Amino acid sequence: MCTSFIYRGQDTIIGMNFDNNGMKYSIDTKNPNWFIVQVDNGHGKYPSFGVDCFGRFFNNLVVNSNGKGLYKRASKKVTHTTKLITDIINGVICTENLGEYLENIEVVNTPNWSSHNMICDSNANVWVVEPGRGNISNPAKSSPFFVMTNFSLWDNLYENVECDCIRFKTVSYALEKAKQVNIETAFSILDTVSQRNGEWVTDFSMVYSKNLRTVYYCFNGNFNDRFEYKF
Repeated sequence: MCTSFIYRGQDTIIGMNFDNNGMKYSIDTKNPNWFIVQVDNGHGKYPSFGVDCFGRFFNNLVVNSNGKGLYKRASKKVTHTTKLITDIINGVICTENLGEYLENIEVVNTPNWSSHNMICDSNANVWVVEPGRGNISNPAKSSPFFVMTNFSLWDNLYENVECDCIRFKTVSYALEKAKQVNIETAFSILDTVSQRNGEWVTDFSMVYSKNLRTVYYCFNGNFNDRFEYKF
């Protein structure tokens, strides 16, 4: 399943492995300020992850359900994970005010799904939204990096549930040991946690540099065969 991280150093570096179980996906750059990967779940295309020219990033990763946070129709007090992301892309929600927004609305899952969102603003402040659990704030100054995979960070931080995700531990250790992270370092880290076999296979990987205003990406674990999207 997927792996993502934000590195806050001399450059803001964002890394993402998209581990897929066969769903169709596509790159959407109709809005030139956004580089978005959409997934077709059989009921339409929805944004799965993406980054913009200012360094704002989002993803929508599968996580085990705790039986709460089930779908409700959107209203003034309720939104769901996909609408939350769509509203950020469309500028309805300002990521710099996301903390205040989350205090005043309940975020739930979409029908028949359980997921959590990592959202990064243009200053590398991070929020994790876990429907039915809670919202986590990780300001840029609080740590040099932030990692999210497919286990509940809320459960790990607040419910004393031990992390059993090897990918999370591998990336965290690599970022702790790195003196500085650049494009090459980030791809190397993503390579170490890429999945080549099984139900979930790494179909797409990306690294974004805020300083260079560029997304570097590759397909099917071919980390040396890269493409670029410059904002």
